[in-house]
Amino acid sequence: MRGGQRLREWLAFGVVCLVWGSTYLAIKVGLASFTPFWFAALRYWIAAPLAAVWAARSGVRFARPLRQLLPAFGVGVLFIGLCNGMVFWAETVLDSAYTALLITASPLWTALLTWAGARLLEDEGRLGSRGVLGLVVGFAGSWVLLQPAGQRQGSFTAALVVELSVVIWAIGALWVRRVRDRFHPLELTTWQMVAGAAFLTLLAVLRGDRVLAGPLTGGALAAFAYLVLFGSLAAFAAYFFLLRVWPATRVATSAYVNPVVAVVLGWLVLGERISPTMLAGGAAVLVGVFLVLSEPRALREER
Repeated sequence: MRGGQRLREWLAFGVVCLVWGSTYLAIKVGLASFTPFWFAALRYWIAAPLAAVWAARSGVRFARPLRQLLPAFGVGVLFIGLCNGMVFWAETVLDSAYTALLITASPLWTALLTWAGARLLEDEGRLGSRGVLGLVVGFAGSWVLLQPAGQRQGSFTAALVVELSVVIWAIGALWVRRVRDRFHPLELTTWQMVAGAAFLTLLAVLRGDRVLAGPLTGGALAAFAYLVLFGSLAAFAAYFFLLRVWPATRVATSAYVNPVVAVVLGWLVLGERISPTMLAGGAAVLVGVFLVLSEPRALREER
């Protein structure tokens, strides 16, 4: 029984690593035809009912008082409405591989926020010297990564938006740890998609955006379908499942694989340029992530 559970956990981890690493490419391809906020909103409006059917067939019941759903709605606004919306918008300016490298700082922010909360609560969850060194090295790498952003008009602002989305994602991940036991992973996935899609739709309408930014191509439609089926359904279900059975810092180790997948795909498929500065900054961030996640105190989280 335990062996089967372990297999499911590692399969879910593989889905999170590979699928989310490839979504940056799919977003970039789709943005050739769609405006960013409509693209993101439509992705989740289609994925949400599919997730609901999947959940219902798995025995999940959605009958809850509205007040019990508020945490799931909040997660949706953070993860999908804000974080995904910011990344979609940023990729109208930034390369997919570069965007992925910027997001490698996510585990650092998760660790920093966890550490700050531990200090406020005076518990034993504080980072030791290795973890602190990891934060310093990792955030120095993030600073290096921001340097290539000044080479294109508007790119520095877009890069800062991506970094802000990383902070919001880390806050959301810590929040999910507090509410994860109240929901089945597929139930949480469904409700957060609905909330996020509603937020993105409202944003697109208020901005007066059109749905299409250019001619609708077969590549954009394929990218849209991939994001719905894999980037939304499979990856989010796997992610929330892992947050129920693994500590958040362990789930965050997917950050080692995601950027590698994104960089390789961006280079192979779109011919994106990978500069030495980007590689150096990305490597420093990953070293920092390794130091933080190998810090014993950082891994002492309640299961």
